[in-house]
Amino acid sequence: MHLIFGVLIFTVVALFVYLTLISYAPFAETVNVIVALILAFVAEYIYMKYRPQPE
Repeated sequence: MHLIFGVLIFTVVALFVYLTLISYAPFAETVNVIVALILAFVAEYIYMKYRPQPE
């Protein structure tokens, strides 16, 4: 179940950041993709760090 949540969080954050940057930032396409992936990895790391641990 945590894998599904992790993939969902990663996908949503990557798409949101990418679409936001493509609309408002004057960067190249490659920079937008790299920044979106970095922020998605950070969101995934935070989720994995603070997710409830099974007992």
